[in-house]
Amino acid sequence: MELRILPPTGNTRGPLAMESLLRAVHRMGAKSAPLTLLLRSQQGSVGLAAQLPDELRIMFLQELQDAYPGVTVQRAQASTVEDRHTWTAHLRLSPDILSLRTYEQFLDLADGRQFSDPVAGLLAAIRTGNSGRFECTIELSIRPATARRLKQTERIVWRLRKGFRSSQAQQWFLRVASSSPLQSRLLARWLRRGTRAVVPPLDKLDQPLLECWLTLRVVAPSDAELIAQRKLREIAGALGRFHGEAAFVATRRPSKRGFLLTPAEIATLWHPLTASGDTVSRVQRSAFREVEPPVELTTRKGMADETILGRVQFRRQRNQFGIAMDDLRRHLLAIGKTGCGKSTFLLNVVRQQVEANRGVVLFDPHGQLAEEVLDVIPKRRTNDVIYFDASERVAPVGFNPMIGPPGTDPTLVADGVLTSFKNVFGFDDGSAPRLLHIFRNCLLSLIDTPHASLSSLQRLLVDAPFRKTVVAQVMNAAVREFWLTEFNRWNDRDRTQYIASLQNKLGAFTTNERLQRILNCGQGIQLRSIMDQSQVLICNLSKGTFGHDASTLLGSLLLSSLQVAAMSRADIPEQDRTDCVVVIDEFHSYLADGNSTMADALAESRKYRTSYVLSTQMLDQLDPQTLAGVLGNCGSTLCMTVGPRDAEILTNLLGHGLTPDDLLKIPKYHAYLRLLIHGAAKTFSMTTLPPPKFPIRHGATIRRVSRQRWGLR
Repeated sequence: MELRILPPTGNTRGPLAMESLLRAVHRMGAKSAPLTLLLRSQQGSVGLAAQLPDELRIMFLQELQDAYPGVTVQRAQASTVEDRHTWTAHLRLSPDILSLRTYEQFLDLADGRQFSDPVAGLLAAIRTGNSGRFECTIELSIRPATARRLKQTERIVWRLRKGFRSSQAQQWFLRVASSSPLQSRLLARWLRRGTRAVVPPLDKLDQPLLECWLTLRVVAPSDAELIAQRKLREIAGALGRFHGEAAFVATRRPSKRGFLLTPAEIATLWHPLTASGDTVSRVQRSAFREVEPPVELTTRKGMADETILGRVQFRRQRNQFGIAMDDLRRHLLAIGKTGCGKSTFLLNVVRQQVEANRGVVLFDPHGQLAEEVLDVIPKRRTNDVIYFDASERVAPVGFNPMIGPPGTDPTLVADGVLTSFKNVFGFDDGSAPRLLHIFRNCLLSLIDTPHASLSSLQRLLVDAPFRKTVVAQVMNAAVREFWLTEFNRWNDRDRTQYIASLQNKLGAFTTNERLQRILNCGQGIQLRSIMDQSQVLICNLSKGTFGHDASTLLGSLLLSSLQVAAMSRADIPEQDRTDCVVVIDEFHSYLADGNSTMADALAESRKYRTSYVLSTQMLDQLDPQTLAGVLGNCGSTLCMTVGPRDAEILTNLLGHGLTPDDLLKIPKYHAYLRLLIHGAAKTFSMTTLPPPKFPIRHGATIRRVSRQRWGLR
């Protein structure tokens, strides 16, 4: 089986690490089958490959990936050349007891002794056009030299050291000795007569020796013989950069007898391309730098308190892993561009919470995820599902943000509603202080009264008899003082001017028929009950069918009310609080600059057994305060493909030597995960789970039951 060896960009490990690996191969002994190292061009790209015998495969790959962090291994693809014909050239080293140039002789002294990678030149030589009509291969098969071959070499050295009558005679002997031991013995008797020539250095023989066979191949259409032959000559010429005391020469036919190379010589010829060769074009590289998972990573399957997040992606490891519920309560943030697989990840998270009978709240600003979730809900949980479809016209689900859980401080409810409107209006305390002052007092006046609805806000501002009735029921002295002294003191012209802006902004929503029907419903759904009873609330807030501003306002109101409901659980012991997992896709949609709702929720909700799983496309969509709160309070962070600015931030968070470039080219359904494991965060590479193969397709029934149980009439 042929395997592609894909180095990362910026590899800093050179041939020395490969030499160490080849020494380990030598120690395996001569009985193993040959190991074949390849430099190959295929379909317009070039790269390294290897054909490994079964007894060497695991050892070789493990040591290779340990020595070269970031190198990945893939199964090679079959040839695509049609009407193919193969032209072959066989090379041997002559004389093979002398040395080639090794990596120490490829140091660029003018560049501060930087390594000038010779493999880059070989890859450039075998590179072909993008058409895929030609494929070129440099094939080096190796195995440890046998004891018999080593003894033959020792005899050659013994004869060589006896001396020859001239340097030319010595060279003749060495060339013959490399191919025929019998002829070398006969030739030595005749050539040794006379004066002795200087014996060349034989340091190579003090090293482990491997027997090698070198073959060049060009696969091309049958009508391209001239081009193929020329390509063979070019590749053979590129190997000349390694010539030292010995050189590669062509042979007419393949020989059963290989030539000898040391691990250092082989490592110089074949090793993962280093950073100095990054300028070579069309090199097959690792698209995804793999990061080793921690030893303590949970690998249990089927545990009740665990959510499976995906599979480990590291070398041969593909085991599933999960996050314990206690770690999930410290929240999870998923970041990635559109189309990278975030929605599939969220779908699997929601599905597992529903199957585990936990409470779930899902916010979906697009609608597709909500529809997919309906199709994976088990039948046994049909009655637990509330499908909040904002575009529903017949029987929408009602929600009144002016009514909080029993015993809740009205100020918290009012602040939540006010924050939501600030998000949509786009103003703050500095730009519109009087408007917010009036709005806040209006909210505090209506909350906890029979008139608590957003439609009553407009009436409170312009209907004096109604205002008088409401103010008479206000228990908050400061609010009552506002109406009796401040508001009534304004003359009609000033009052009209002050409230006109608020009326205009409220009117944009109170005149929205569908939004008005949802928000002015009396009681509506109770988020506290949903959390306590482990129900499933699926909020389809599709901007395409409901409108951008209306969807943003409704989602923001739900998010603020959810935080109020979570904090109201302080009235029961922590061990009695049921877990509720809140999944918010594109959570930035419901936040404005300076809106601390999300940061506050993440900081406080763990003790209330409320876990947040958030997703966003870009960190730039968050204001600095919210970004700091999210990154600081989300114990786990899932990073898919991101933009350049986000990559700079996230590499500091993820660590483990990851670079911004690594985060810019993450394949679909792949990710780097900084996972909280028993309170400590560890980073590793992973793949997400695929969507369910056989969804239940129970969505139509769930819609019908939810409409009957929760829809307004």
